[in-house]
Amino acid sequence: MPAGRDETGGEVGQGGQDEEALGRLGMRDDEQAGGLVGIDLSVLRSPGFGPVHRQPGPAEDEQVEVQLARSPAPACPPAERLLDRLQADEQDRGPDLRSGPGGDVEGSDCVAELGLVGDPHRVGRVQLRDGDQPRPGQRGQGMDGGPQCLGGITQVGAQPDVGPDRSLRQFSLRRQYTPIVRPITVVIFHPQAGPGAGPLERRLAAARDRLARLHEIGFMRAGATSVRLISGPPDGLAFGARLAAAMRDVPDGGLVILGSGAIPLASLADRRLFVACAGGSGPMALTNNRFSSDILAVADVGWLRALPLDFAADNALPRWLAERVGVPVADLRTRQRLGVDLDSPLDLILLGRQGQAIDVGPHPEDRLVVDRLEGIRRVLADAAAELVVAGRTSAAALTWLEGFARCRVRALVEERGLRASNPQASGPALADRPQRPPRSLLGSVLDRDGAAALGARLAELGDAALVDSRVLLAHRLGADEAAWPPAEDRFASDLLLAGSVAEPWLRELTESAASAPIPILLGGHSLVGPGIRLVAAG
Repeated sequence: MPAGRDETGGEVGQGGQDEEALGRLGMRDDEQAGGLVGIDLSVLRSPGFGPVHRQPGPAEDEQVEVQLARSPAPACPPAERLLDRLQADEQDRGPDLRSGPGGDVEGSDCVAELGLVGDPHRVGRVQLRDGDQPRPGQRGQGMDGGPQCLGGITQVGAQPDVGPDRSLRQFSLRRQYTPIVRPITVVIFHPQAGPGAGPLERRLAAARDRLARLHEIGFMRAGATSVRLISGPPDGLAFGARLAAAMRDVPDGGLVILGSGAIPLASLADRRLFVACAGGSGPMALTNNRFSSDILAVADVGWLRALPLDFAADNALPRWLAERVGVPVADLRTRQRLGVDLDSPLDLILLGRQGQAIDVGPHPEDRLVVDRLEGIRRVLADAAAELVVAGRTSAAALTWLEGFARCRVRALVEERGLRASNPQASGPALADRPQRPPRSLLGSVLDRDGAAALGARLAELGDAALVDSRVLLAHRLGADEAAWPPAEDRFASDLLLAGSVAEPWLRELTESAASAPIPILLGGHSLVGPGIRLVAAG
């Protein structure tokens, strides 16, 4: 085995079968697969969805670094061993995985990678290569190497999470394929728009519904035994009570739980990892981000039956599982695409061409946001300009942005883990620690100068701005979303539609952003976090 395989943070190469590419999307080096990979969208227009049509395409491997949580329970296996089990499950799915000359794990049935957007200079499928040599028919690495495209930013893709480890020796792993025999259930929670929902709420609910149907097909293809879509209007139940009701009919075995708006950019290989964890043995769990979870897989559904009924939200579930139950939790936060979530119509705009498949248009109300996006992209291409990013951004997002953008970046990182670290979101199981109320430096400036000063203050700091308005709402009204303006108001603010916002303070804030002398976007976590790459897409 290669050196370092038993260490935390060790590299893992994956090969998955039947991964297909969208023919209309281009591909940059090491870009990741999109959320609609391998799914014929025509199935959504036929009763029962019909058959899944597939087109064969070339494949490419992917290396991912996984951060593993340490288990507080001595009896549990070390967290770094979880990855070995997950990798073994993935290896079992392929008849032949082996290391190539450059240290990349290769296989006869591997993962076809896609970019987030098409390359404007050419559209074509990706051809295989060895190591880190340029693929035939493609230029060398572009976006991830630093600034490019002197005339403007025209393309963007996912950064490779971990480069090839050239210390790896050539090796071959050949295993007998063993079908999964343990029941693996996938539960998808889909909140419908309530009877009093506005047009923006209904638009988001419709897109989530389409994504939920794609998840149903995708997880069945990934090897799940059954997929259950739990849908209904808002009922006021806490997450713990809703999960307990859902698990009454779930058989013993593995479980994957997610919301209908989660991981829209996930590939079939991503889904297979979660299914492999749910089909494993021993204490193990897998999430996209242990500090703000949108999807969680567990190898034993019984571990979740002790979840308090008043556990408010799913974001803190991995921490509860690790700290209260003693189950080690593996973390895929380095896969930035898995952090994108459909929390607002703005997220549908950021998804661009991939989002169009689940967001039936046209939407004339998007005009202001589209215009501001173009302005922000011009700032990103200007070496003399400066971009302001304020809110729950991450070191990974800022590192990527610093390498991609020509402009300077001013970042104000505030309230990371907002929903996963407060008692209202986490429930009593994690509320025994002293909690401070959310606080924001930018929010303090607005307390002093008023919401109408937002545009002027940001213009003093940079030439464009991305602002996490949920942090400002939490600073003003507390972390409990029940005290915030209604969802329709927040969505209208995200689209800079100040006239559609009823709440006075948020309307004033939105007016200031929409009329500012610099392009400003307001939104949630995706805007300033994993969605930064989508913002930069031209």
